[in-house]
Amino acid sequence: MKKIVLGAMVALFATSCNQEEIARLTYQRDSIQQVKDQTEAEMNGYLATIMNVQANIKSIKETEMGIIQSVEGPENVTSDSKEKIQNDLNSIQDYIANSKKQIDQLEADLASAKQSAASFKGIVAGLKRDLKERTEEIAKLKTQLEEKDIKIAELDKAVERLNRMQDSLSTVSTQQAAVMKAQDEELNTAWYIIGTKKELKAKGLKEGDLKTARINKSIFTKIDIREFTGLELGSKKAKLYTSHPETSYSLTKKSATEKELVFKVKDYNSFWANTKVLIIQID
Repeated sequence: MKKIVLGAMVALFATSCNQEEIARLTYQRDSIQQVKDQTEAEMNGYLATIMNVQANIKSIKETEMGIIQSVEGPENVTSDSKEKIQNDLNSIQDYIANSKKQIDQLEADLASAKQSAASFKGIVAGLKRDLKERTEEIAKLKTQLEEKDIKIAELDKAVERLNRMQDSLSTVSTQQAAVMKAQDEELNTAWYIIGTKKELKAKGLKEGDLKTARINKSIFTKIDIREFTGLELGSKKAKLYTSHPETSYSLTKKSATEKELVFKVKDYNSFWANTKVLIIQID
């Protein structure tokens, strides 16, 4: 009778442990999926803004070509055509103002975005170059109109505004580039430390009582998570103090004949999702 009761208690304990492990893995999976969904939504937003700015720049170029054709045609420029040129210039101003606003917002968003959004920064730089080219084309157009003695009072103001916009873009670009570089470095920076249980405890690192905000990073080694692939641990036993998805890393023997362990990061985005601190205990 005692054996039956003991067996039932063991089975109940095993079931409870399995349920806790399933719950932990489910929470971990849902957290990773939530990050993935948020990242996809951000990417789609960036792409929509970029496509809108590209459409604006295309409209600017088409409007410029229309003005050029009107002043290069065989017919004399009439008061009606002058009015149309002025309206076209006003449209160009609206397109440029709208594009500048969207580029500024896009840069602000990208400055605080995750590393996965880095590819969009090159596209934004291309949009700025296109806007600069359009500014230069407007300046050339002014010269053409002056040669044909077409005096439009707003034209000089338009060029001046475009130049101010370009100067503003250049200044903002330099400042934001520095901010983005610093933020990019911060987003991709992590710290690690390896030691025996005694060594880690002596440095104030106790398993189960770790809070990143309270960790003295001066005792850690600083790394770039994009370049950090793993470590040779020089020990036959090792475990991680910090929390990382089990599927994102591996602890394997160095070779068939060498039993010392090698730690490898298989998916750095997933591995560093919960914490940018890695603590490994060796024996």
